[in-house]
Amino acid sequence: MGKEPRPFTVTLTAAEAAEITGAAGEGGHQEMHRRLTNQLQNGNLTVEFNDEQLGALIRYMTQYGSGGFQGRLKRAFVRSIQEILAR
Repeated sequence: MGKEPRPFTVTLTAAEAAEITGAAGEGGHQEMHRRLTNQLQNGNLTVEFNDEQLGALIRYMTQYGSGGFQGRLKRAFVRSIQEILAR
């Protein structure tokens, strides 16, 4: 029997959340971008991830070059990821 996916909830600062703006186009990055933007609407600073989503976030931050979206993800989530890994 497999383990249940563990939810991860992170709370961004207002400056970190401001890094996540609307997505354009279609594809994996844009799907994640839209999910993040939807969660951060109306001043909400909390984002929830399951194991798979957190893994995808880390991959986008570290393995897909230095594009604009990757840089914004790093600026928005590096502090929160470090806190999760320190637990």
